[in-house]
Amino acid sequence: MVLDKPAGLSTESGHASHPSAEKLAQELFHQKQPESRRIPYLRAVHRLDRASGGVLVLAKSKQALTELMRQFEQRLVKKTYQALTDHAPKHDSGVLSHWLKRDESGKKALVFDQNMPGTQPCALEYKVLERRDGMALLEIYPETGRFHQIRAQLAHIGCPIYGDVLYGGPLWQEHKIKLQAIRLYFMHPRTNTPVTIEAPWDAWSL
Repeated sequence: MVLDKPAGLSTESGHASHPSAEKLAQELFHQKQPESRRIPYLRAVHRLDRASGGVLVLAKSKQALTELMRQFEQRLVKKTYQALTDHAPKHDSGVLSHWLKRDESGKKALVFDQNMPGTQPCALEYKVLERRDGMALLEIYPETGRFHQIRAQLAHIGCPIYGDVLYGGPLWQEHKIKLQAIRLYFMHPRTNTPVTIEAPWDAWSL
């Protein structure tokens, strides 16, 4: 099952009291198949930050979950994001390579220009799609999948994502930032055929 997760909604159920994409997917399953009394197996294959939105894949079996997670772990899945940044980068395209680790709270990523104790390498490629009023719409191709990588790396070069107050961006809406998983390419876990899913959005609607 593939969802277009809205910004502000958590991916996984966990122990939190607020709604999650997994819980809402199960409710949707029951609406589509009201005769089924069992709780469907639906597990998120990957995570999107609560504050971001876009393509989210859920597995409907343990076998599918295992195979799709393997594709993510081996970097066989191609991910494309778009972000609206509060400031435009100097160049129309580029590659950002840094070193990243979580802070002591575990809720924020710290970015360094060189290898530091406890850090991991992170890299992404970007291109500017549009510039407007000092802001920029970027398309982003992450080469690694570190915690808060896109948010932290863009903030590190002075281009925080709009709404991302954690990394220095201006407030937009609570628990929402202008970051969208716009496209995801992977191999179907059962048929082994290529699948491309897109989640268009209106990046400039503020």
